Amino acid sequence: MTSFEDFPMIEVKKMNETEVRLFALLFNLLREPKGISFQKFRNIMPRFYKNEDIESDRKKLYRDLNQLKSLGFNIKVAQFGYQSEDYFPYYLEKESINRSLKFTKEELEYLSQVLFAAEPTQESFSLSQKLFSHHLDLIPKFAKQPKEESGSEETPDSSHTEKILQAIKDKRALTIQYGYDASERVIEPYRLVRKNTTDFYLLAYDRGKKSLRRFILPRITVKKESKEEFQSNLKITNQDLNFHPLLLKKHPEIEIPFQIHNDYEDRWKLFLEGANFEKAGEEYRVRTTNQNALFQFFVLSPEALVSSSEVWKETFLSYTKHWEDLYQFV
Repeated sequence: MTSFEDFPMIEVKKMNETEVRLFALLFNLLREPKGISFQKFRNIMPRFYKNEDIESDRKKLYRDLNQLKSLGFNIKVAQFGYQSEDYFPYYLEKESINRSLKFTKEELEYLSQVLFAAEPTQESFSLSQKLFSHHLDLIPKFAKQPKEESGSEETPDSSHTEKILQAIKDKRALTIQYGYDASERVIEPYRLVRKNTTDFYLLAYDRGKKSLRRFILPRITVKKESKEEFQSNLKITNQDLNFHPLLLKKHPEIEIPFQIHNDYEDRWKLFLEGANFEKAGEEYRVRTTNQNALFQFFVLSPEALVSSSEVWKETFLSYTKHWEDLYQFV
Protein backbone atom coordinates (compact mmCIF):
# COMPACT_ATOMS: atom_id res chain seq x y z
CA MET A 1 0.00 0.00 0.00
CA THR A 2 1.35 3.40 -1.01
CA SER A 3 1.72 6.26 1.42
CA PHE A 4 2.31 9.99 1.22
CA GLU A 5 6.05 9.35 1.62
CA ASP A 6 6.10 7.76 -1.83
CA PHE A 7 5.24 11.13 -3.43
CA PRO A 8 7.69 13.88 -2.45
CA MET A 9 5.81 17.19 -2.31
CA ILE A 10 6.52 20.82 -1.66
CA GLU A 11 5.95 21.62 1.96
CA VAL A 12 2.55 23.23 2.42
CA LYS A 13 2.59 26.53 4.27
CA LYS A 14 0.36 29.54 4.58
CA MET A 15 0.90 32.16 1.85
CA ASN A 16 2.20 35.53 2.94
CA GLU A 17 0.74 38.84 1.73
CA THR A 18 3.11 39.12 -1.24
CA GLU A 19 2.37 35.57 -2.42
CA VAL A 20 -1.38 36.18 -2.15
CA ARG A 21 -1.02 39.37 -4.23
CA LEU A 22 1.07 37.65 -6.92
CA PHE A 23 -1.35 34.72 -7.09
CA ALA A 24 -4.33 37.09 -7.48
CA LEU A 25 -2.44 39.10 -10.12
CA LEU A 26 -1.64 35.97 -12.13
CA PHE A 27 -5.19 34.60 -11.78
CA ASN A 28 -6.68 37.83 -13.16
CA LEU A 29 -4.24 37.86 -16.10
CA LEU A 30 -5.22 34.26 -16.93
CA ARG A 31 -8.90 35.13 -16.66
CA GLU A 32 -8.61 38.17 -18.99
CA PRO A 33 -6.77 37.02 -22.15
CA LYS A 34 -7.23 40.46 -23.78
CA GLY A 35 -5.26 42.06 -20.98
CA ILE A 36 -5.79 44.40 -18.02
CA SER A 37 -4.72 48.03 -17.80
CA PHE A 38 -3.16 49.63 -14.72
CA GLN A 39 -6.37 51.54 -13.94
CA LYS A 40 -8.42 48.35 -14.23
CA PHE A 41 -6.05 46.54 -11.88
CA ARG A 42 -6.73 49.26 -9.32
CA ASN A 43 -10.48 48.70 -9.68
CA ILE A 44 -10.51 44.88 -9.53
CA MET A 45 -7.73 44.55 -6.93
CA PRO A 46 -8.34 47.52 -4.59
CA ARG A 47 -6.89 45.63 -1.64
CA PHE A 48 -3.43 45.77 -3.24
CA TYR A 49 -3.43 48.66 -5.73
CA LYS A 50 -5.85 51.31 -4.45
CA ASN A 51 -3.70 53.54 -2.26
CA GLU A 52 -3.94 57.33 -2.27
CA ASP A 53 -0.45 57.54 -3.80
CA ILE A 54 -1.06 56.34 -7.38
CA GLU A 55 2.66 56.36 -8.23
CA SER A 56 3.32 54.00 -5.31
CA ASP A 57 0.71 51.61 -6.73
CA ARG A 58 2.24 51.88 -10.17
CA LYS A 59 5.71 50.97 -8.87
CA LYS A 60 4.27 48.09 -6.85
CA LEU A 61 2.53 46.69 -9.95
CA TYR A 62 5.78 46.97 -11.95
CA ARG A 63 7.66 45.03 -9.26
CA ASP A 64 4.99 42.35 -9.10
CA LEU A 65 4.83 41.91 -12.88
CA ASN A 66 8.63 41.68 -13.08
CA GLN A 67 8.60 39.06 -10.34
CA LEU A 68 6.07 37.01 -12.32
CA LYS A 69 8.30 37.43 -15.40
CA SER A 70 11.27 36.08 -13.42
CA LEU A 71 9.16 33.02 -12.60
CA GLY A 72 8.71 32.31 -16.32
CA PHE A 73 5.41 34.02 -17.17
CA ASN A 74 5.58 35.93 -20.47
CA ILE A 75 3.86 39.23 -19.60
CA LYS A 76 3.72 41.99 -22.21
CA VAL A 77 2.08 45.35 -22.86
CA ALA A 78 -0.30 45.75 -25.81
CA GLN A 79 0.82 48.30 -28.42
CA PHE A 80 -1.72 50.68 -29.97
CA GLY A 81 0.13 53.53 -31.65
CA TYR A 82 1.64 54.83 -28.43
CA GLN A 83 2.10 53.16 -25.07
CA SER A 84 0.36 54.13 -21.86
CA GLU A 85 -0.10 51.60 -19.10
CA ASP A 86 -3.10 53.57 -17.83
CA TYR A 87 -5.19 52.50 -20.82
CA PHE A 88 -3.32 49.85 -22.79
CA PRO A 89 -3.43 46.50 -21.03
CA TYR A 90 -0.87 44.08 -19.72
CA TYR A 91 -1.50 40.58 -20.98
CA LEU A 92 -0.11 37.09 -20.57
CA GLU A 93 1.17 35.79 -23.88
CA LYS A 94 0.53 32.11 -24.39
CA GLU A 95 3.21 29.95 -25.89
CA SER A 96 2.69 29.51 -29.63
CA ILE A 97 3.24 26.26 -31.49
CA ASN A 98 6.44 26.30 -33.52
CA ARG A 99 5.34 25.50 -37.06
CA SER A 100 8.70 26.10 -38.72
CA LEU A 101 10.42 23.26 -40.57
CA LYS A 102 13.52 21.75 -38.98
CA PHE A 103 16.13 19.74 -40.86
CA THR A 104 18.86 17.42 -39.68
CA LYS A 105 22.40 17.89 -40.99
CA GLU A 106 22.02 14.76 -43.15
CA GLU A 107 18.77 16.10 -44.68
CA LEU A 108 20.39 19.45 -45.50
CA GLU A 109 23.37 17.72 -47.09
CA TYR A 110 21.04 15.68 -49.30
CA LEU A 111 19.01 18.76 -50.26
CA SER A 112 22.16 20.65 -51.22
CA GLN A 113 23.24 17.83 -53.56
CA VAL A 114 19.79 17.74 -55.18
CA LEU A 115 19.57 21.51 -55.64
CA PHE A 116 22.94 21.77 -57.31
CA ALA A 117 22.94 18.48 -59.23
CA ALA A 118 22.26 20.46 -62.42
CA GLU A 119 23.06 23.98 -63.54
CA PRO A 120 21.55 26.18 -60.79
CA THR A 121 18.68 28.52 -61.60
CA GLN A 122 17.79 31.80 -59.94
CA GLU A 123 14.94 30.04 -58.09
CA SER A 124 17.11 27.19 -56.78
CA PHE A 125 19.84 29.58 -55.68
CA SER A 126 17.31 31.76 -53.84
CA LEU A 127 15.83 28.68 -52.17
CA SER A 128 19.26 27.45 -51.10
CA GLN A 129 20.08 30.81 -49.49
CA LYS A 130 16.99 30.46 -47.32
CA LEU A 131 17.50 26.78 -46.46
CA PHE A 132 21.19 27.10 -45.65
CA SER A 133 21.18 30.56 -44.08
CA HIS A 134 22.74 29.14 -40.89
CA HIS A 135 24.56 26.25 -42.58
CA LEU A 136 26.45 27.85 -45.46
CA ASP A 137 29.20 25.24 -45.10
CA LEU A 138 26.77 22.63 -46.46
CA ILE A 139 26.40 24.32 -49.86
CA PRO A 140 28.56 22.35 -52.33
CA LYS A 141 31.81 24.08 -53.26
CA PHE A 142 31.04 23.66 -56.96
CA ALA A 143 27.82 25.70 -56.66
CA LYS A 144 28.06 28.95 -58.54
CA GLN A 145 25.61 31.81 -58.52
CA PRO A 146 23.56 31.66 -61.76
CA LYS A 147 23.86 34.44 -64.27
CA GLU A 148 20.84 36.63 -64.74
CA GLU A 149 19.06 36.02 -68.00
CA SER A 150 19.09 39.07 -70.22
CA GLY A 151 15.82 39.17 -72.12
CA SER A 152 16.90 42.28 -73.99
CA GLU A 153 19.94 44.43 -74.46
CA GLU A 154 18.39 47.20 -72.41
CA THR A 155 19.71 47.59 -68.89
CA PRO A 156 17.12 48.20 -66.17
CA ASP A 157 16.76 51.83 -65.20
CA SER A 158 17.45 52.25 -61.48
CA SER A 159 17.04 56.02 -61.41
CA HIS A 160 13.23 56.29 -61.39
CA THR A 161 13.14 58.11 -58.05
CA GLU A 162 15.71 60.67 -59.20
CA LYS A 163 13.71 61.29 -62.38
CA ILE A 164 10.50 61.75 -60.37
CA LEU A 165 12.17 64.19 -57.98
CA GLN A 166 13.59 66.19 -60.91
CA ALA A 167 10.14 66.28 -62.58
CA ILE A 168 8.57 67.58 -59.35
CA LYS A 169 11.22 70.29 -59.15
CA ASP A 170 10.91 71.31 -62.82
CA LYS A 171 7.11 70.86 -62.97
CA ARG A 172 7.39 68.58 -66.01
CA ALA A 173 5.11 65.70 -67.00
CA LEU A 174 6.25 62.05 -66.99
CA THR A 175 5.17 58.99 -68.96
CA ILE A 176 5.10 55.98 -66.62
CA GLN A 177 4.03 52.38 -66.25
CA TYR A 178 2.46 51.51 -62.90
CA GLY A 179 2.74 48.08 -61.32
CA TYR A 180 1.85 45.21 -63.65
CA ASP A 181 -0.23 47.43 -65.93
CA ALA A 182 1.47 47.45 -69.34
CA SER A 183 -0.34 50.57 -70.51
CA GLU A 184 1.44 53.90 -70.26
CA ARG A 185 0.08 56.84 -68.28
CA VAL A 186 1.00 60.51 -68.44
CA ILE A 187 1.18 62.12 -65.01
CA GLU A 188 2.10 65.49 -63.54
CA PRO A 189 3.98 64.80 -60.29
CA TYR A 190 3.29 67.25 -57.47
CA ARG A 191 4.67 65.86 -54.23
CA LEU A 192 6.15 62.84 -52.46
CA VAL A 193 4.29 61.85 -49.29
CA ARG A 194 5.63 59.55 -46.59
CA LYS A 195 3.03 57.35 -44.91
CA ASN A 196 3.94 55.70 -41.60
CA THR A 197 7.71 55.10 -41.57
CA THR A 198 8.47 53.16 -44.75
CA ASP A 199 5.83 53.76 -47.43
CA PHE A 200 6.36 56.57 -49.95
CA TYR A 201 3.59 57.78 -52.24
CA LEU A 202 3.61 60.16 -55.17
CA LEU A 203 0.76 62.66 -55.46
CA ALA A 204 0.30 63.28 -59.19
CA TYR A 205 -2.34 64.46 -61.61
CA ASP A 206 -3.28 61.64 -64.01
CA ARG A 207 -4.14 63.17 -67.37
CA GLY A 208 -6.02 60.03 -68.45
CA LYS A 209 -8.12 59.85 -65.26
CA LYS A 210 -8.35 63.65 -65.10
CA SER A 211 -7.88 63.63 -61.33
CA LEU A 212 -5.26 63.71 -58.57
CA ARG A 213 -4.05 60.18 -57.79
CA ARG A 214 -1.72 58.50 -55.30
CA PHE A 215 0.98 56.17 -56.62
CA ILE A 216 3.14 53.83 -54.51
CA LEU A 217 6.68 54.99 -55.33
CA PRO A 218 8.45 51.59 -55.83
CA ARG A 219 5.77 50.50 -58.35
CA ILE A 220 6.45 53.43 -60.73
CA THR A 221 8.59 52.86 -63.82
CA VAL A 222 9.50 56.04 -65.67
CA LYS A 223 9.32 55.41 -69.41
CA LYS A 224 9.82 58.95 -70.69
CA GLU A 225 10.79 62.32 -69.27
CA SER A 226 8.72 65.00 -71.01
CA LYS A 227 9.53 68.65 -71.52
CA GLU A 228 5.83 69.49 -71.28
CA GLU A 229 4.81 71.76 -68.44
CA PHE A 230 1.85 70.96 -66.21
CA GLN A 231 -1.56 71.35 -67.81
CA SER A 232 -3.23 71.22 -64.40
CA ASN A 233 -2.82 73.92 -61.81
CA LEU A 234 -3.69 72.18 -58.57
CA LYS A 235 -3.24 73.35 -55.02
CA ILE A 236 -2.39 70.45 -52.69
CA THR A 237 -4.62 70.57 -49.60
CA ASN A 238 -4.33 68.90 -46.21
CA GLN A 239 -7.12 66.61 -47.34
CA ASP A 240 -4.93 65.36 -50.21
CA LEU A 241 -2.13 64.59 -47.73
CA ASN A 242 -4.44 62.75 -45.35
CA PHE A 243 -4.15 58.97 -45.77
CA HIS A 244 -6.70 58.00 -43.13
CA PRO A 245 -8.59 54.87 -44.36
CA LEU A 246 -11.94 56.42 -43.38
CA LEU A 247 -11.38 59.03 -46.12
CA LEU A 248 -10.90 56.57 -49.00
CA LYS A 249 -13.63 57.03 -51.63
CA LYS A 250 -15.57 53.76 -51.47
CA HIS A 251 -19.10 55.19 -51.29
CA PRO A 252 -20.86 58.55 -50.83
CA GLU A 253 -20.16 60.21 -47.49
CA ILE A 254 -22.34 58.99 -44.62
CA GLU A 255 -22.55 59.97 -40.97
CA ILE A 256 -22.55 57.24 -38.32
CA PRO A 257 -23.22 57.86 -34.59
CA PHE A 258 -21.19 55.99 -31.95
CA GLN A 259 -21.15 55.85 -28.18
CA ILE A 260 -17.85 54.48 -26.86
CA HIS A 261 -17.05 52.89 -23.49
CA ASN A 262 -14.98 55.19 -21.26
CA ASP A 263 -12.13 52.65 -20.96
CA TYR A 264 -11.62 52.73 -24.75
CA GLU A 265 -12.21 56.41 -25.47
CA ASP A 266 -8.54 57.42 -25.70
CA ARG A 267 -7.85 54.56 -28.10
CA TRP A 268 -10.91 55.58 -30.15
CA LYS A 269 -9.73 59.21 -30.39
CA LEU A 270 -6.30 58.03 -31.53
CA PHE A 271 -7.94 55.87 -34.21
CA LEU A 272 -10.06 58.81 -35.46
CA GLU A 273 -7.13 61.25 -35.65
CA GLY A 274 -7.19 62.75 -39.15
CA ALA A 275 -10.78 61.63 -39.89
CA ASN A 276 -13.94 63.78 -40.00
CA PHE A 277 -15.88 63.57 -36.76
CA GLU A 278 -17.44 65.67 -34.02
CA LYS A 279 -18.50 64.88 -30.47
CA ALA A 280 -21.87 65.98 -29.06
CA GLY A 281 -22.27 64.98 -25.42
CA GLU A 282 -21.52 61.26 -25.16
CA GLU A 283 -21.96 60.66 -28.89
CA TYR A 284 -19.37 60.71 -31.67
CA ARG A 285 -20.64 61.49 -35.17
CA VAL A 286 -18.18 60.07 -37.72
CA ARG A 287 -18.38 61.14 -41.38
CA THR A 288 -16.76 58.66 -43.73
CA THR A 289 -16.65 57.51 -47.35
CA ASN A 290 -15.29 54.09 -46.33
CA GLN A 291 -17.26 52.67 -43.42
CA ASN A 292 -15.49 49.29 -43.70
CA ALA A 293 -12.39 50.94 -42.20
CA LEU A 294 -14.28 51.11 -38.88
CA PHE A 295 -14.67 47.34 -38.70
CA GLN A 296 -11.08 46.56 -37.74
CA PHE A 297 -11.24 48.75 -34.63
CA PHE A 298 -14.33 47.00 -33.29
CA VAL A 299 -13.12 43.52 -34.25
CA LEU A 300 -10.06 44.13 -32.04
CA SER A 301 -12.02 45.95 -29.31
CA PRO A 302 -15.67 44.80 -29.40
CA GLU A 303 -16.21 45.93 -25.78
CA ALA A 304 -15.58 49.54 -26.90
CA LEU A 305 -18.94 49.79 -28.68
CA VAL A 306 -21.78 50.94 -26.42
CA SER A 307 -24.25 51.91 -29.13
CA SER A 308 -24.53 52.85 -32.80
CA SER A 309 -27.15 53.03 -35.54
CA GLU A 310 -29.06 49.83 -36.31
CA VAL A 311 -28.05 50.04 -39.99
CA TRP A 312 -24.33 50.17 -39.15
CA LYS A 313 -24.62 47.36 -36.58
CA GLU A 314 -26.30 45.13 -39.17
CA THR A 315 -23.53 45.93 -41.67
CA PHE A 316 -20.87 45.13 -39.05
CA LEU A 317 -22.55 41.83 -38.12
CA SER A 318 -22.76 40.90 -41.80
CA TYR A 319 -19.03 41.63 -42.17
CA THR A 320 -18.03 39.48 -39.17
CA LYS A 321 -20.37 36.68 -40.30
CA HIS A 322 -18.74 36.73 -43.74
CA TRP A 323 -15.26 36.26 -42.25
CA GLU A 324 -16.55 33.62 -39.86
CA ASP A 325 -17.91 31.65 -42.84
CA LEU A 326 -14.60 32.00 -44.67
CA TYR A 327 -12.65 30.64 -41.70
CA GLN A 328 -14.75 27.46 -41.81
CA PHE A 329 -12.75 26.50 -44.90
CA VAL A 330 -9.33 27.06 -43.30
